[in-house]
Amino acid sequence: MPHTPTDSTQPSAVFHKFSHNNLHIKCSSFGQSEANTVMGLMHTFHKECDRIFIDVREIPSPKTSVANAFKTALTNCQITPKQIFFKGQEGFNLAINGNRVLVQTGKTRPKPKGHTCCGKCAHCHCHDHDHDHALVRRGPRHRNP
Repeated sequence: MPHTPTDSTQPSAVFHKFSHNNLHIKCSSFGQSEANTVMGLMHTFHKECDRIFIDVREIPSPKTSVANAFKTALTNCQITPKQIFFKGQEGFNLAINGNRVLVQTGKTRPKPKGHTCCGKCAHCHCHDHDHDHALVRRGPRHRNP
């Protein structure tokens, strides 16, 4: 699938950002033009990124023809399959052998009321670790759980 530029006057259904040397692509729909855009982004940035995450949690099931064309493009491109991670159930319809599909089970602990994670909790149970300070190692004063 060659990457074709999209008309800048139309709102895009594909968004991307970079975080911790990874490319994150989010799709709100997945038709042929979105598939082309995703392939173009991956082709452009795969050498600079450790991993590529494609979030398809919000898309309805893609058409079989689009999914098959996307899989063929993934098979024929020079991106290592282990570098690509799909987020969401629909990833199973788009992944090829070697890709990973991440599916959230919904079994998460509720955040304790009145608790705001500051990253300094010795035994934090808030599980709201979507922020950078949660990845900081604890100093010698704190034991690792």
